[in-house]
Amino acid sequence: MSDGGLLQKAIEQQSAGSEETVLVADVGSSDSKGFFSGPIGIGAGLAALALVSSFIVSRPSIQSDYAFLGLVPILIFGISFYLIWNAVGKKQTAAIAVVYLLLAASPYLVMSLSSGEITVTDSELSDDSSTITLTIRESGAIMGSSVDSADVSITYDGTEIYSESMAFSINREDGFGKYGEITLTIAEWYQGNAADNAEYVVTVDVGESSDSMLLQSRHLQRTVEDVKGETSGAMGYGNDCESSKDSCIIGVALKSWSGLDALGDNPPGPMPYADYTVQAKMYYGSSVVISYPLVSVVNGVAEWDSGNGEFGGGSALVAEDGSELPLPGSVESFELNTKYVPIDDWSVSDYGCYHFTVETTQNSPWSDGSTITHTSYYEFTEEGDGGTGDDPGEPTSESWTKVSSC
Repeated sequence: MSDGGLLQKAIEQQSAGSEETVLVADVGSSDSKGFFSGPIGIGAGLAALALVSSFIVSRPSIQSDYAFLGLVPILIFGISFYLIWNAVGKKQTAAIAVVYLLLAASPYLVMSLSSGEITVTDSELSDDSSTITLTIRESGAIMGSSVDSADVSITYDGTEIYSESMAFSINREDGFGKYGEITLTIAEWYQGNAADNAEYVVTVDVGESSDSMLLQSRHLQRTVEDVKGETSGAMGYGNDCESSKDSCIIGVALKSWSGLDALGDNPPGPMPYADYTVQAKMYYGSSVVISYPLVSVVNGVAEWDSGNGEFGGGSALVAEDGSELPLPGSVESFELNTKYVPIDDWSVSDYGCYHFTVETTQNSPWSDGSTITHTSYYEFTEEGDGGTGDDPGEPTSESWTKVSSC
C-alpha cells in the first residue's frame, strides 16, 4: 500500500466536505399585513371615502340643486361591498349588507334629525301695509330644526338692497305642518315701484337650506307717478237760477286721481297702499276761488278737515281697483252722484276762465319729496236766446266747459 493511499483519501474527503453548500432557512418578515391587507383594506378605505362624501352630498342645500350627486357615494359603497364580500369568501352576506346599509343611511339620518329643506310659501301684507310677513315651512326634518337665525336678503331690479341676519325658528304648526315667520318692514328697504322689469325678490337662508320668493308687485307700488284733477259743473234749473235763466251753474264737483302712470289721458292706475297728501285749489286768474283742505291718504284711507260739513264728511276710501279721490262739497247732487261746492261759497263767481290745480306730495322713502302737479281749465259762460235786430236778447243759460287753456 502506498504512502499516499489512506492519507490521500482522507485529504480528498475533507476537501469535498468543505465545498458542500449549507442551506439556511430564512425566517424573516412575511409580505402579509394582517386582516386589512389586500382587497379588504381597499374596500374599507372606499367605505370610509363613501361615508365622508355622503355626508357632503346629503346636505339639503346640495340635494335641492344637485340631487344626482347622491349616486356617487352609493357607487363607491357598492364597489367597497363587493371587494370585502368577495375577500371573505362570500360569507356572512347578510351581516355585511346590514352594515353597509347603515353606513349609507347614517348621513341622511343625521341631517334629518337636526335640519330640513325650507320653502318660503307665502307673503302677507299687514293691515296697516307697513310690513310683509313671510311664511317659511320646513320639510325633511324628523326632530324639527334646531336653527335659531336666518339670513334674509332682498334684491330690486337685480341689485341687492337689503341684507340682515335675524332671529328665526320653526316654532308654529298648522294643518299643513311646521313653519316659522319673518316680518320685514317695507320702509327699511323700499326703492321704488315694483314692475315687470323691476321686481323685488326675497331670499331666506336657514342653516344649509335656502329659498327665494318674488314679492307681490301690488304690495310694493307706493310711489305716485301720475296725477290728474277734474271739475264738473252742477246745473240748476228754473227757480234755482237768477234772472229767469232756463239753466245755470250752481256749483262745481271736484275730483282728483293719484297713482301709477297711465297712457294718454287715462286716469292714473290704482295704488291702494300708497301714502301721500293732496292739495287742490280752483283759481280765477290768480285769485283762489276754492281752497280745499289738505287731504292725507294713508293705506287707502283719505282724511281732511271737513270744516263742519263745508267739505263733505272729512274722510273717504280710495278704491283698490281705482285711484279716484272725490273732493266733496256741502250740497248733494244726484245728477253728479257726489256733493258739490255751491257757487255761493266761491270767492269769485264771474264769467271767464278758471283753472283747477291738484298737487300730490310724498315723503321718504316713497319719494324724494317732490310735488307732482296737474292743471285743468274751464270756461264759465252765459248764453242768450239770440234776440232780433238791435235786441241782443236775454241770457237763458249758463255752461261750464272744459278747455285746453285760458
